[in-house]
Amino acid sequence: MNVGCKLLGINVNLLAYADDLVLLAPSWVALQRLLDAAEAAASKIMTFNTRKTVCMVFNPASRSKRVADSFPCLH
Repeated sequence: MNVGCKLLGINVNLLAYADDLVLLAPSWVALQRLLDAAEAAASKIMTFNTRKTVCMVFNPASRSKRVADSFPCLH
């Protein structure tokens, strides 16, 4: 999908272990694209427990690179 975060020069957008998934995205728009793709791919073989789902935001080290203080709801 060419969406994700650079990790050691590699574009990474999904980390998985057992029944846990982590989506990595550099923006809310990119995260929504990954959520839509995960839903479409998994809808036939698994379900997501939204009660156990969390969203974590990591601010950049430099405050000047922060783009927003509030974000839209993901769906």
